[in-house]
Amino acid sequence: MIHIRKGHFMQLRRRKTLAHVIGGAAVVATAALAAPALASAEPADLTGPDISTSVDGSTLTVTVANPNEAADSSCGAFALDAAKLPALKEDPSKVTEPGFLTWQTPVADRVGAGAESTFTADLADGIYAVIGECLSVSDPAPVVGDPQIVPVGGLFGSLDFGSLQDLLPGDLGDLGGLLGKLTTGSTQPEA
Repeated sequence: MIHIRKGHFMQLRRRKTLAHVIGGAAVVATAALAAPALASAEPADLTGPDISTSVDGSTLTVTVANPNEAADSSCGAFALDAAKLPALKEDPSKVTEPGFLTWQTPVADRVGAGAESTFTADLADGIYAVIGECLSVSDPAPVVGDPQIVPVGGLFGSLDFGSLQDLLPGDLGDLGGLLGKLTTGSTQPEA
């Protein structure tokens, strides 16, 4: 049989209660000190990335530069058959469908704030739309750039489609909202 003195038990209980009160007060004090700093921290306005493209034979080279200063921002790009642009405008969720995008920046290689990276992809002959986008953890509404029309290989490899850029839709609907899903996994087709 175990005997516990009533006074000893009450003393332990008071110590635990006092420790909980002190611990709780420390958490509240820390939160109170941090609150003004957190309240004044506003999400930075995102801008779309600077994208440049070039083609050598069937190899598309895409350079993505993230002009944003927010440390939690990242940028990437994706390419799709230019004929799919109207379908993308009508239903931006298509970017999550397997095979809809021809290429995209791998999630692990997204470009951080103030940085620039170059990516290459071997594509079949055709005309592609390359679109840049930037995301931020603090501002989850992605910013999507204007599509760049890029001919790869074949008959159209030497033509300049720059003047056709004006014919593209300036607003791609809710595409930006769905690009947030791209940071959690790849919709790039399997090789």
